[in-house]
Amino acid sequence: MEDVFKVMDKDGDGRLSHEDLKSYMDWAGFPASDEDIKAMIKLAGGGIGENGVTFDGLLKILAIDFFG
Repeated sequence: MEDVFKVMDKDGDGRLSHEDLKSYMDWAGFPASDEDIKAMIKLAGGGIGENGVTFDGLLKILAIDFFG
């Protein structure tokens, strides 16, 4: 999963921005609206003014997808 995170993190800053998530979702064939991406960021523990989703936050998003 860490390798996937690194691919998604286009600028290598250790966080997935709104654009990182949106771009990856489109590339993976799961187009998501801006509201969907905002909901993912919120679910991952990010909020307004935060710099994006950490690796642990991505795991939270995926856990909801698999177990939700």
